[in-house]
Amino acid sequence: MTIDQSRLRHLTESLLVKNKESLKQFEITSVKKEKVDFEMEIKPFADEVKYLTDEWFPLAIAFVENTGPKYLHKNQLEDIEENIQIEAVTCFQVDTKKKRFIERNKSIAYTLTNLLQALNK
Repeated sequence: MTIDQSRLRHLTESLLVKNKESLKQFEITSVKKEKVDFEMEIKPFADEVKYLTDEWFPLAIAFVENTGPKYLHKNQLEDIEENIQIEAVTCFQVDTKKKRFIERNKSIAYTLTNLLQALNK
């Protein structure tokens, strides 16, 4: 598989933006303590994250397998694929545990940033 590194870079940057938006939404939700409309807010955001992730994941896996960047492994990418989609929904939930959400968010940002650095080498 030929890897379109510029596309992978763009998708990785887009996922980093979504990760920041999730954190911002989590902070708003945890302060307001109000339920959010599923069809109007949660579903469109979660669908957009899923769309990005579905395109990003095979490119990221191929890049890691072909280039073998230091400190970046397939299982980390698999974790991001799952965690960023979970985060896209839980950031809207009033009962989301703060510590768990923040740690997940940091982990996603760390791995995506490492991938960007590997792409920029």
